[in-house]
Amino acid sequence: MRRLTRCSFKRAAALLLLLPPLLANVGCARPEAPPPLKPPRFDQQKAFDRLRQLCEMGPRNHGGEGHKRAEGWIRQSLAEAGVEVGVHEFRHTPKGATEPASFRNIVGRIRPDATRRVLVGTHYDTRSWADRDARPELRDAPIVGANDGGSGVAVLLELAAAWQAEPPPVGVDIVFFDGEDFGRGQEWDDYFLGSKAWVRDFPDYRPEWGVILDMVGDASLRIRKERESLERAPSVAGRVWEAAARVRSEAFARGVSGRITDDHTAFIEKGMPVVLLIDFDYPFFHTADDTIDKCSAESLGQVGRAVMEAVEAP
Repeated sequence: MRRLTRCSFKRAAALLLLLPPLLANVGCARPEAPPPLKPPRFDQQKAFDRLRQLCEMGPRNHGGEGHKRAEGWIRQSLAEAGVEVGVHEFRHTPKGATEPASFRNIVGRIRPDATRRVLVGTHYDTRSWADRDARPELRDAPIVGANDGGSGVAVLLELAAAWQAEPPPVGVDIVFFDGEDFGRGQEWDDYFLGSKAWVRDFPDYRPEWGVILDMVGDASLRIRKERESLERAPSVAGRVWEAAARVRSEAFARGVSGRITDDHTAFIEKGMPVVLLIDFDYPFFHTADDTIDKCSAESLGQVGRAVMEAVEAP
């Protein structure tokens, strides 16, 4: 048996102290994500500029001037990107009303002749009441909705512009839903009107998969897998999170959120694999403070790059 001297004992002790972290690093090292299928070409600054333009139009609540301006601007932006543009008009009678109100979904079809199709959607309307605002005097005023509605519009329009020069391998239906935030209080029949009308009026519409964007511009963005999306469309959730890893979109976090009813719900209920991307942990939700200074170009870029990569993946 070899006798340890004091010096050799100290060296051995030092090695023993170093060994656990070394082993931990070896055992817990995460494999590097593979490179993206194509170099990312989503322009986050242009997306943020689009968001700024949209917010300058004011609130986009039903019947408001900002809503009308936004509708025309979205249609024009799609046309400038070479996209086939259409409008889906529908009517809905709100609770307590005697006459129906008119709403308009906007749809841009990329590669309209392609049989394989993917849905990418968002809502473009904003809330007529800042009902969660801490200031009572503001609760009956409409909101700008920079993050809630605006962020998704900015991402989708920039995706359309990017796909003009290099179209995706599948047909893409970019849909801007109206009436998502029309309801008040717990009157759930008055919410998510555009997506429900779409599914009702186009019963044969069956995309291979889809993704809905809502509140994806928060400057401190963190998106977890929405529980209903994960349970009902796990392969689509996996596709999007794998794409996010390839383009280094670190806002796509591990973990699962609670169940959230949104524009993806109508599609899920009809058996279509459509997932929701949302950061619901947003302190300015349904308040007058949902303004562009709470958003960032980097957040829009992370989402735009991930969605583009997911659509272009084989």
